[in-house]
Amino acid sequence: MENKLSKDDFLGSITGSDNSNNVDAYYPEEQDVDIEDGTYPATVIDMSYQNIITKHNTHADLYKPLYQIAKGTHKGVTISDKGIWRFRSEPSNGVKKSNRGNIIYKKTLDMFGIDLEQVEVDGVILKRLPPLSKESIKGKHVLIDVTEDTYKANYTKQFGKIAVLNGKWEKDEQKES
Repeated sequence: MENKLSKDDFLGSITGSDNSNNVDAYYPEEQDVDIEDGTYPATVIDMSYQNIITKHNTHADLYKPLYQIAKGTHKGVTISDKGIWRFRSEPSNGVKKSNRGNIIYKKTLDMFGIDLEQVEVDGVILKRLPPLSKESIKGKHVLIDVTEDTYKANYTKQFGKIAVLNGKWEKDEQKES
């Protein structure tokens, strides 16, 4: 038996303005696609963002682009990135400092073709790492690696597919053969 839900009821349940005590959770069945692990050409269609303070009191941005697979058996399927970190402050004292934290972010900017500004700080030339925005990456053609993501919840292990940015999808590779 299929229950019909009005648009107002659905929006009210999402925004928290639902007056009923029976609030449901929803899952779009089209997201239940089993994608084989591998590398896929894709297009960035959206992105979510979180402002994070790590357990070491480091301020960071976590970006999660949403990709749509562009070719093959899974053409049209969407999958989220595992997460791209941009660290904005130094770790607190007492924790070993790593200068490698933003290397992956810098390589990500290179893959998206985002230019970096050079600045001088205390006599040292550095490259400023700008924040990502939906506008700066939406429509970009990339290669993604789809893999199984295993993470531990409180009492069980959870599984799901995630994407990791692999590189640019060059124009000559975009042509259907």
